[in-house]
Amino acid sequence: MNIKSISHETIQGTDNVLTTVIINQVSSQCILARVMIDLLGKPGIDNDMEMMGTGDTWTIIWTQPIAIIEKTQSLLTKAIH
Repeated sequence: MNIKSISHETIQGTDNVLTTVIINQVSSQCILARVMIDLLGKPGIDNDMEMMGTGDTWTIIWTQPIAIIEKTQSLLTKAIH
């Protein structure tokens, strides 16, 4: 798995920041889901993560927990390697 991109976007009219991560070369979406749960916690309880994708490219979005891009990239890099 490789991180293709990471971005943060302020949601207009709120204090929320939307984090979007695109990961490619995903051989198993089940492994990716497990990595993201280990990283962010349980969806619906610890975060509001959503995963979308097909084949080997997946997009993961969330607003909670908030982390700066550098920290997000560092944690993801450690988690997927």
